[in-house]
Amino acid sequence: MEKLVERDVEEKTLAQLYSERSTGRCRTVAIGGPLASGKTALLDSFARDAADAGATVLKATASRFERYQALGILDQLLRAHRLFAHSAGLEVRALVEGVLEAGAHSEISPPVLGVLQGAFQHLAGSPPLVVCIDDAHFMDVESLQYLLALMRRMGSAPISIVLTYCPDMGRDSVQRILQAEFLRMPNCGQLDLEPLSETGVATVLEEYFNLETAGRMASECRQLCGGRPLLVHALAEDCTGRTWEPAAQLRPRAGHAFGRAVLSCLYRAEPVVLEIAQAMATLGAFRSVAAVARLCGMDPESVGRIVASPGVGGLLDHDLLGQPSVREAVLGSIPQKERHAMRSRAARLLHHEGAPALVTAEHLMRIDDAIPWAKQVLCEAADQALAGGDHETAIGYLERAHRECADGRERIGIAARLADVMWRYNPAAVKSYLPDLVAAAERGELSVRQSVPVVRSLLWNGQVEQATRVTARLREGARAQAGDDAARHAEQLRLWLPVTYPGIAAAPGREDGTLPDDGIGTPGHRAAAALGAVLRGAGEEGAVPAAERVLREALAGAASPASSLASLMVLIYSDNLDKASVWCDALLASMGETYGLVWNAMFTSARAEIHYRLGDLRNAKRQAHAALALMPRESWGAAVVVPLSLLILTTTAMGNLGEAESYLDLPVPSAAFGTLGGVVYLDARGHLHLARGRHDAALQDFLAAGHLMKLWEADCPAAVPWRVNAARAYLHKGLVAQAKELLAEHMSLLPPGHPRTRGLTYRALAATLRAEERPPVLRKAANILDRCGDSLNLAYTLADLGHSYESLGDSVQARRHAHRARTLADRCAAALLPGPPPAAADEGAGAEPLSAADLPVPQLSSAEWRVAELAARGSTNEQIARKLFITVSTVEQHLTRAYRKLGIRRRTQLPSCLSELVP
Repeated sequence: MEKLVERDVEEKTLAQLYSERSTGRCRTVAIGGPLASGKTALLDSFARDAADAGATVLKATASRFERYQALGILDQLLRAHRLFAHSAGLEVRALVEGVLEAGAHSEISPPVLGVLQGAFQHLAGSPPLVVCIDDAHFMDVESLQYLLALMRRMGSAPISIVLTYCPDMGRDSVQRILQAEFLRMPNCGQLDLEPLSETGVATVLEEYFNLETAGRMASECRQLCGGRPLLVHALAEDCTGRTWEPAAQLRPRAGHAFGRAVLSCLYRAEPVVLEIAQAMATLGAFRSVAAVARLCGMDPESVGRIVASPGVGGLLDHDLLGQPSVREAVLGSIPQKERHAMRSRAARLLHHEGAPALVTAEHLMRIDDAIPWAKQVLCEAADQALAGGDHETAIGYLERAHRECADGRERIGIAARLADVMWRYNPAAVKSYLPDLVAAAERGELSVRQSVPVVRSLLWNGQVEQATRVTARLREGARAQAGDDAARHAEQLRLWLPVTYPGIAAAPGREDGTLPDDGIGTPGHRAAAALGAVLRGAGEEGAVPAAERVLREALAGAASPASSLASLMVLIYSDNLDKASVWCDALLASMGETYGLVWNAMFTSARAEIHYRLGDLRNAKRQAHAALALMPRESWGAAVVVPLSLLILTTTAMGNLGEAESYLDLPVPSAAFGTLGGVVYLDARGHLHLARGRHDAALQDFLAAGHLMKLWEADCPAAVPWRVNAARAYLHKGLVAQAKELLAEHMSLLPPGHPRTRGLTYRALAATLRAEERPPVLRKAANILDRCGDSLNLAYTLADLGHSYESLGDSVQARRHAHRARTLADRCAAALLPGPPPAAADEGAGAEPLSAADLPVPQLSSAEWRVAELAARGSTNEQIARKLFITVSTVEQHLTRAYRKLGIRRRTQLPSCLSELVP
């Protein structure tokens, strides 16, 4: 039982009405108010109180479905009396039956009136009689006329009559009688219920929430409910159902209970009110009075009058019907067949009225009618949905337009648009459209603009041969199709191919290898030229400013994601990692879902690469995993090698070689090795081979990467420093001359700047020198790597420096650099630091060593590695114990386990084994 709120005055008035029954007068009260204002609750409360006080209560509820049933309300009242056995005698029953048999009289029958008067006088003795009629505006005219006649003839009887009604609702004849006669009767009072105030709403909410929550929600709740008690209770029920939300964060939000409550109110109104509500719900946001009137087949004046009528009380308010749960409930009240017909009429109406395409398309998607203009509206709606970041809706609109289009060329155009949009979110789903698009491109039926996304999708899905054919046709089309649009989209392809498939692209950048002037060209053109300059090492000095300009334009929404990614790679490949980090974070924060899953994944992979190049292995691994999680594996296509490469590199550096091998075991499309990502994958695989001691395999991968980069004229030393990595593999094989040759070539190609790559090169170069020559070169490498922020390679370089000082007998410097190296490695989450650099040409005398091919893959613990490392340099067990602050016995135990894992028997075999295991 609901507690009545802000109805104290009304309750006192009704109580006074009942208490004055002893005056011998027939007292009546009419409770008026709009729908859902609490009239029924007030009437029920009064009826309960009267019954509790011993009164005989006769109650009837009028209904719009029974308003034409003559004497229907009188029938209810008299049948209600039969429930009271103490008042139900045979004489009264006979009188009742007589009245019912005389029903359907349009004129008052004096005999019937006399019978009724006798029956009511019989009931109005002791206990007193209370008559309650709910929704009196739906009474049948005959019952109302008899009731008025009885009130006139029984003015002195102790009877209380209370009824509720809504103004402007029901039959006009009933409203005329109520307004002109009933409310003007002597001893008839009227109560007009007002909406609950904000304080009243808070009081209702206190039944569900604590005082603080109720007070905080009251204002917003009243605005949504209009102060209608029924709707306030329903809204509170919806809020209490959201148990997962803390009370302090609860906000009024309409749910199913609220929608059902509004619908129940509409059912109690005139049928035309529900019809208007259904039309408004169908039309959605574009529900003007004129549009609603046309959809309902009414005149706008009538619709406007009903919407503004006091009886409706705001139930047809735009904000209320705009609530999703309310709209869903109202639409659900329309029978299926009628709903389809109404949506069909609404679609045509909205199109005729010039409604936004998004509004009209919502209806087109729910009907099967073949409408000539539908495909155009659906395509426009798809563009609008994409602008709002709703890609799923956009794809649905384009798919429907594609199905409905009968014209072959138009259908191909829609398919090209669909492939473009779909690729951003689900590249694997594009495959079904590609055969028709390739055939159309080869027939010359696609414009340059339409061909570019087709080429991109073909390459992404590894269909290189088809992409090559379409690219050739596109270039012919670009020359044949005069105009800036064709040229601009041809330039877009120039941007895309060097980033993905340089094997089928022309050399990136302009033919003369220069960058365009700062004010010339689109962002895509400038980004392509900048990336080409960096990859080719031609005119690179202007590439970074050009790339940063494009990135600024991208944040302002004036550059494409492809342009942004290319510009970001310019910063990465030129070792401007701090700048790349800032720009990448800004782009990821700004793109949201507008760019699509593919671009989010690619930028997340780029962020992982930046972390790796700065030595932040934890975040590099986390971001690489995040990138892979954004899309299913099948949607990655050939680009899957990008995040996989980073996972292999990071887990190898972290010492998780088993995990790195698991990533290497994942299938990779063969087409990936025609991409720059494939080169990075070869490099990553080479690092893992090197860490596992598979030096020949590592060298093969590094040289293969270099072959592709030279073939593609993209031999950027900083993109993939394959010569440095191959040199280290040569050193592990004892081929110092080959290593020196590669490093010299690498240094000659390295443009000014590129601090990280230069530091890596100096570190590798030091390993080719004699022991006494290494420290100055390693110090130079360490200084460069420290300034550029690559903590991981700085740690490796400091470790090499420590080994060099140790070999020269400077134990103080050795310990200092080793300690700093270990600290940095721990910070980077790196595993065991590399052992001493491979011996240069003049070193390596001693006992017959075992080759790496004869050794099992070792898994030395950190302690075993440190002990074996010192033993390999000639330290005795006692010296090792002092250096590591452990006992001699512990040293012996570590060495015993290390010998067993390495498969050796003598201390003199340690140097060769350890050098073979350096990453």
